[in-house]
Amino acid sequence: MRFQIENRRLFSVNMLTDRFIKNIEDQIEEAQVKLGYADESVRLYYPLASLEDILDEKFEDNEDCIKSLLSNEEIINSELGNMEFNNHGRNIEVVISPVGVKYVYENKKPSDFLVEFIGTFASNHHLKIEEIKEVFSKYGEYKCEDVPADSGFKWALYFVDSEEDEYVYCINEEMGHTIYHRFTKNDYKKLLEA
Repeated sequence: MRFQIENRRLFSVNMLTDRFIKNIEDQIEEAQVKLGYADESVRLYYPLASLEDILDEKFEDNEDCIKSLLSNEEIINSELGNMEFNNHGRNIEVVISPVGVKYVYENKKPSDFLVEFIGTFASNHHLKIEEIKEVFSKYGEYKCEDVPADSGFKWALYFVDSEEDEYVYCINEEMGHTIYHRFTKNDYKKLLEA
């Protein structure tokens, strides 16, 4: 019986580690669609609460989280190569080496949705919400919600079935330009609660 419990915990830890690695890969992929591939390190910044959600674990502080990440062999030995974790004020900096960035470029294919979505923003800096909805509608059933004004955004769009894309895209108009920010569903909920 004890072996099964330990084995179940190991499975759970592996799934959470996979979720963390996937989140990193997704962010690198998004940057590569926007900017193209560059043979250089990428730095990502996570609030502690975001990493706690992704890893489904509570930490005392940033340093405690960093120690946990550094002791996780699945993360250290992932296809992303050597990663650095640094305490960066309110955030944890994750530095992915050029080896990891190249791995994502060569082995991960961005979805057609992500390519078209980012391409739409690149070709028109003054998008209307209807144009953004049109892109979503090509790829599946989606929701569009008005977002409270104090959140910094006007709308949030996401797919009902997260198999197409698991993120929430928050849209705003700033200084005559339409911008977006992509959140995990849990981070989006926290944005609304703030």
